[in-house]
Amino acid sequence: MNENAVGKTLRVVRDWFGKGAMMTVLAMTVAVGVGRAETFDWKAHMRIADRQRDADGSLLPLQSYDETIRRGMSFILDDHLKWFKAVDTLVDENGKTQMPWVYYSNVQHNGVPFPNAVDRFISYPAFHHALDIRTFIGYWQYAGDQRALDEAVKLADWDIAHSTPSDWAYGSMPYSTSEHKKPGGFRDGSGIMPDKAAILALAYLDLYEACKKPRFLKAAEAIAETLSQRQRPNGTWPFRVDPKTERVVEEYTSSVIYAVMLFERLDALNANDAYKANRDKTWTWLLNGPIKTKEFRGFYEDIPPSPSGRTNYDCLDTIRYLLANRTDENGYLEMAKDLNVWIEKTFLDKIRGFEPAEGIREQLQCNVVMGIHSLNWASMLMELSKATGDEVMRQRAIQTANYITYYLQPDNRIVVGFQYHQWWYSCHVGVVLYLFDFVE
Repeated sequence: MNENAVGKTLRVVRDWFGKGAMMTVLAMTVAVGVGRAETFDWKAHMRIADRQRDADGSLLPLQSYDETIRRGMSFILDDHLKWFKAVDTLVDENGKTQMPWVYYSNVQHNGVPFPNAVDRFISYPAFHHALDIRTFIGYWQYAGDQRALDEAVKLADWDIAHSTPSDWAYGSMPYSTSEHKKPGGFRDGSGIMPDKAAILALAYLDLYEACKKPRFLKAAEAIAETLSQRQRPNGTWPFRVDPKTERVVEEYTSSVIYAVMLFERLDALNANDAYKANRDKTWTWLLNGPIKTKEFRGFYEDIPPSPSGRTNYDCLDTIRYLLANRTDENGYLEMAKDLNVWIEKTFLDKIRGFEPAEGIREQLQCNVVMGIHSLNWASMLMELSKATGDEVMRQRAIQTANYITYYLQPDNRIVVGFQYHQWWYSCHVGVVLYLFDFVE
């Protein structure tokens, strides 16, 4: 690792986790070979392959999207517990061994959990498990692999069983953080994130439609009912809130598009307008708030409060919603284009050595290009190109998708990015999820 890469990594970790974590990473980068787990040489476990280009100089994928998807899912579905090096930590309260993504969000590149990192034994069930469930369903539909659907069912059942008690103020809600196999903790403290509950509820509905098991519809309806009861007059919810006492842990989040989508989907499934008033209040707030002000923040579970922070994940899904609901009269297409301009101005990087590919940084508080976020944007850009007829947009999206295929490693791991010391489950499955939008 060169000095610039070391400095960038230290600055990211300092801004993200604080000085203590920065010192941990410093030890990792300057004391390689001492023989302690925290000095693991993560760069030695990452390959950056030679670029493949066509006759015009455009970037070609390292391997096909199909191969990237299949190998990425093989890493998850085939003998994964042989790669993960702490199986003894996965035994649940009933004596059953769970998969690592139930309890761990990230590990080292060799499958060994970090020994001292602040987030070494933390997972983010509501958001990350929703990504997992959607990816498992997508792969089951794509490849016909029944194991993938079975994993989605098992994970959803775990989340339902580990949600808040139904008689709490925020009842039947999944926890957004799990620390050392206990609900809550880390940045959330005693709180949960209502927006992440809506995200998982949407995944429950996807699973219900895939396997027709009523319990997943019931779980989604229970979340929607809680959200409707706790919705504030302006149509929003706190970012973090104690589910039992309703004490606000952190106030602001822009991430309300998922509640809008949840209310609409349930009304469509039930052929009624039970949640229309709730949906309308939230959508009105979003139209007059973040869509105009660009104050998209309050999304990630591991980030402390930061009024100057900005994120793009829920903004990208807001753009998708605008595109799906545009008419010639409502101006949604122009709003979508305007939001994409803001995203590109705030988060877009040109990728040196992989030109003309572009990448998207996760957020201002972890300001690093990542595969999942680059592909999330590229997938949206494909939709925007179809809506506008802009061929340049389409080609840009394809170039970014081609670039992310280089993140697949010889052992079938999909890395977060080429300058990132942690390996994250969400960033692995997220690449697979958004590559489904690019396969023919």
